[in-house]
Amino acid sequence: MAYILNCQVLVVKLIEELMNIMLQEYGALVLTVVSTVLSIVIVALYAELLRNNILLIKELGRVIQWINWVIK
Repeated sequence: MAYILNCQVLVVKLIEELMNIMLQEYGALVLTVVSTVLSIVIVALYAELLRNNILLIKELGRVIQWINWVIK
């Protein structure tokens, strides 16, 4: 049982060391990729928001035209 626990501890320490090396070597690249993905998501959401606002403005314009037609 103790042997298995020692092996598990060694595996965990090995994984930790590998992660540290990976982050030291490729940390900037990982941050760049994450930043780029988040930027794309934000731009896409903002574009959708603008599209919805434009559609809403068009619909309000139609309502105003209809109200003007009813008043006349």
